[in-house]
Amino acid sequence: MRNILLVSAAILLLAACATSAPPPLPPDGPIVYSCADGTQLQVDFSGQEARVAIVGGRSFVLPNRGDPTAPYYTNGRYGLRGRGAAATWQSGAGAPVACRGG
Repeated sequence: MRNILLVSAAILLLAACATSAPPPLPPDGPIVYSCADGTQLQVDFSGQEARVAIVGGRSFVLPNRGDPTAPYYTNGRYGLRGRGAAATWQSGAGAPVACRGG
C-alpha cells in the first residue's frame, strides 16, 4: 500500500512540473515576437499594415505587399512575413529569422 502511495505522489509531482500549452494569442492588439537571433518585436496588425516596434530600437509602419492569405509586410528595408503565432523577420540584407509570437 505504501508503494502505491509513493508512486501516486511521484506521478502527481511530475504532472505538476509538466509544461502547459502556451496561452492563445490576443484576438486584437499587439503581439510580442521572440526571434531566433534574439530580436524582440512588438507588432500590432491593423488592416493592411503592421505597426512594428523593435524592442530597444526603431518603430515603423510596414504596408502589406503580399495578399491577405500570405501577408508580407515590408518597407523595402525591413520585412515581416506571416502573422499570428509564427512569423519571419528580415532586417536589411540579412537572412530571414524565425519568430514565435506569444
